[in-house]
Amino acid sequence: MQTILVSRLPTGVNSLRPAPTAVVQAGAICYRRARGADGYDVLLISGRSTGRWGIPKGHLETGESTKAAAAREAFEEAGVVGVPTEHSVGAFTYYKDSSALVYRVRVHLIAVRSIASDYPERGVRSNRWVPASIAAYEVGQPGLRKLLVRILG
Repeated sequence: MQTILVSRLPTGVNSLRPAPTAVVQAGAICYRRARGADGYDVLLISGRSTGRWGIPKGHLETGESTKAAAAREAFEEAGVVGVPTEHSVGAFTYYKDSSALVYRVRVHLIAVRSIASDYPERGVRSNRWVPASIAAYEVGQPGLRKLLVRILG
């Protein structure tokens, strides 16, 4: 029986595992003018299973743009009614604790006009408004944290 030495494997081969499948999602950084002060507040929501703070995000429906999906997710998860930016302001990737998939989230800003009193995930998640200057330090996902620092300063 012949032994194959690792040093003889073709360059770039370091695992027999296939590359993770990327899942495209859309996310929403929901913001409003801060009350009684200059600047803006950002709406953070809790994850259903982890409780970590983040932003509304989720899968795209068939034929749906990231802009439309971001607005839909903001409403479904936080009751947000608002105006999304036409183009994405950036993206981040993350892994779910129990999945080998990589999730790539295209993010849109949403200027919040109102919050509905009834929406699909009411009672499932917590939400809170935080000053834009500290939002990045409150979220649980490192990629989202970097994106918020870049966008919100």
